[in-house]
Amino acid sequence: MSWLRFFRREERDAESVRDLQFYLDTETEDNIARGMSPEEARASAWRKLGNTSAIREEIYLMSTFAFVETIWKDLLYALRTMRKNPAFAATAILTLALGIGGNTVLFTVIRAVLLKPLEYGDPDRLVYLTLDNPKLNLKGKSFSLLRLDETRATVQSFSGVGAFLKNPESVTISGGGDPESLQQARVSANFLEVLGVQPLRGRGFLAEEDTPGGAPAAMISADFWRRRFGGDPQVVGTPVTLDSTPHTVIGVLPSGFAFPFAGVDVWVTKPSHWSGLPARFWSGSTPLNLYARLKPHVSLEQARAEMDVLQRQYARAHPERVDSKPGVSVLVTWLKEQVVANVGPMLWMLFGAVGFVLLIACANVASLLLARGSSRSREFALRSALGAARGRLIGQLLAESLALAAAGGILGVLLASWSLRAIPHIDALHLPRSGEIHLDLVVLGFTVALSIATGVLFGLFPSLQVSRPDLVDVLRESGTGAGRESSGRRGRLGFSLRSLLVVGQVALSLVLLIGAGLLMKSFVRLNSVDPGFHPTNVLTMKIALSPSRYDTDRKKAAFFGELARRAEAVPGVRSATIALSLPTTTSLNTNVGVEGQPPVEPVDQPIAQLQSITPGYFRTLGISLLRGREFHEADNSPGAPPVMIVNESFARRFWPNFPDGRNPVGQHVGEGLDKLKSAEIVGIVADVREAGLASAAGLEFYVPCVLHAPQVAYLAIRSEGDPLRFAGAIRSQVLAIDRDQSVADIKSMQDVLETTVGQRRLTMLLLAAFAGVAVLLALIGIYSVIAYQVAQRTHEVGIRRALGAESGDILRLVLGQGLMLALIGVAVGVLGAFALGRLVEGLLFQVKASDPGTFGVIAVLFLAVALLASLIPAQRAARIDPMSALRQ
Repeated sequence: MSWLRFFRREERDAESVRDLQFYLDTETEDNIARGMSPEEARASAWRKLGNTSAIREEIYLMSTFAFVETIWKDLLYALRTMRKNPAFAATAILTLALGIGGNTVLFTVIRAVLLKPLEYGDPDRLVYLTLDNPKLNLKGKSFSLLRLDETRATVQSFSGVGAFLKNPESVTISGGGDPESLQQARVSANFLEVLGVQPLRGRGFLAEEDTPGGAPAAMISADFWRRRFGGDPQVVGTPVTLDSTPHTVIGVLPSGFAFPFAGVDVWVTKPSHWSGLPARFWSGSTPLNLYARLKPHVSLEQARAEMDVLQRQYARAHPERVDSKPGVSVLVTWLKEQVVANVGPMLWMLFGAVGFVLLIACANVASLLLARGSSRSREFALRSALGAARGRLIGQLLAESLALAAAGGILGVLLASWSLRAIPHIDALHLPRSGEIHLDLVVLGFTVALSIATGVLFGLFPSLQVSRPDLVDVLRESGTGAGRESSGRRGRLGFSLRSLLVVGQVALSLVLLIGAGLLMKSFVRLNSVDPGFHPTNVLTMKIALSPSRYDTDRKKAAFFGELARRAEAVPGVRSATIALSLPTTTSLNTNVGVEGQPPVEPVDQPIAQLQSITPGYFRTLGISLLRGREFHEADNSPGAPPVMIVNESFARRFWPNFPDGRNPVGQHVGEGLDKLKSAEIVGIVADVREAGLASAAGLEFYVPCVLHAPQVAYLAIRSEGDPLRFAGAIRSQVLAIDRDQSVADIKSMQDVLETTVGQRRLTMLLLAAFAGVAVLLALIGIYSVIAYQVAQRTHEVGIRRALGAESGDILRLVLGQGLMLALIGVAVGVLGAFALGRLVEGLLFQVKASDPGTFGVIAVLFLAVALLASLIPAQRAARIDPMSALRQ
């Protein structure tokens, strides 16, 4: 049969497929005309071709071959076109690379931090338990050991309940080298069992190792194992000395394991044995964080309902305890939500911002393609006149767009790979699971899909526009003028597609700019807050004393008193002090009561932060003394009468008329932590924002170090010049007192304070950078549209000038066009920013998400800058010579 000639492999091309399809269609129509049904007509046409299955296979092969061949030819043509226009190609590729690279970076971070399951066994069954009291605006409070034991004994929804000490501890490892300060986590013996994690080497904790008197055992991190023990495979069973107490290494945890905190070196049991509290308070006051594993077939809602019942039972059984107050509830959430709670909103907001940048980049490249397409309209008109189908033209133009997007995607991946190396080292981000952030096949798949979607997005509309030329008009024009209006067609509202793209760019960039402006205003207000102390030229370090070596208050107070005196004697040190905590670090709270005021039950007494200090604390940190005196050395000696200093908030709480009315100095206060029944107030100092600049000051009182000798304390010195240069000298003084004592967290006080605002600062800078790129692209878009319109309307401008129009008239005409585009974009952008304001609301400080000042100032500034972008092409239009324009 003559049709079999189409099945020879050397003739498998698109023309063969079209001819065969034409034959089948024609034969089918003839059969229908003879009275056959459509199905019978088609089957009869196939039968005339002979072996139906073989022919169908051949047609499929020919179609596939033709399709691949067409794509290959289109890609080659696209590469030749890019080579002929290197400036255009480089501009488009670089613009797309910035957008695609930024999206790749943010997607990689979000996938690792927010989307990937936790690397534990069956992580979707792990939950986190906290105490909340909405009536007192308290969230995320911890449990006591008493409550942990009762929960384990009664709860039915969980197969296991684990606990860990809320704060990491600093411990010193000694022997076998210089003393080294380590980060230690105190966990319950079943912590690995609840998480579903197996040690890399050795075993987990035994239940008897979590009881008073149990053998001291320790698990170590893989990094510490390699650093300290050289990766010795026989490390299990090795004795180590932690805070002068011998421990046995029983296991090594997997690489990257970061529970319950990042950067932990050592895990030990007995989570209630907190070094920050005397042993007599461990059972009732140690802050324990709880996590649990849901039993199979138990839902989160069922667990919450059971914890509500247990809370009511606990309140009836222990009415005297603070966690039994009305309004307290047990909040049960997924563990993963708790892990990422502090960074989730920030990451999603930045992902949205970089997505806006990519959309603006697509609009810019689409605008470039429209401008470039207008110069090729004669080419496409000729091809259409010669029989090229519109779909074929669109396919070729999309191939060019996809080639640009692919090049931009490759460059974007390279930029992302370079950027991702730095992210784990940016401490201000405070990213959990930062060790899991890396490029992988899923991320590369996302980038490929994003590149394809980007190529279609910015290439489709220009392809549709330039592939529909008016053949008569275009072919009638000269080669130079061909396509003059092809890409500038007006829509129903009087705007060309390029103008609409610019309006979208302006709107998106304005949303980003307003978001960055709100964060900047918020950050300025946050930085203007008085922290209550002067952080400049202050050096801090953390010192954790060994509980076995310093086992009495007298020994601890003697060590810290001697260290403060030695540090103050170092040349260049103005003053030195010891404190239980520093602003923005840990805190210790207790109930307080004032003598002579109406008594209340202990559960209803106000809670205040306890601060144990040596004389010189207020001078070293620069805290103002409002009334009375500071501590003297005599106040910090054993047997001295108990005294305290309170802050202004404390004075106003118990003496509301302060500074008028009764003088708090000389009054006596009792506190519950040390069972201090009566201490005389000798001074009142200014409030300090202990929890950070964004938090209000609370009640706080200070006692001499001898009254509450801490096991772990901070040394602070005020120096002349850079405080970090004194770190070595101060460490030498520590070793001179105790050669096995280490120090940790050596930082300037400014760096300590920065930790509370670092994430806000970085978020602001990133959003401002994205907004800057977006605004630049939008302004380029405005400039290019106005310049293009001026070039297209040169003849019209020449006629206007010939009829008497002045340069000022032309200038106002062109500037009006640019201003109109900017006004519409600004209006849409303001509405969008108002609608999306709630996304940044949680990051703002004393600034509303709908702040009218920020909206107004940014809108006006953007309009002014948009006018400047339109000014250059407007001036060019105003200088057009009418005779030259009319001769074109």
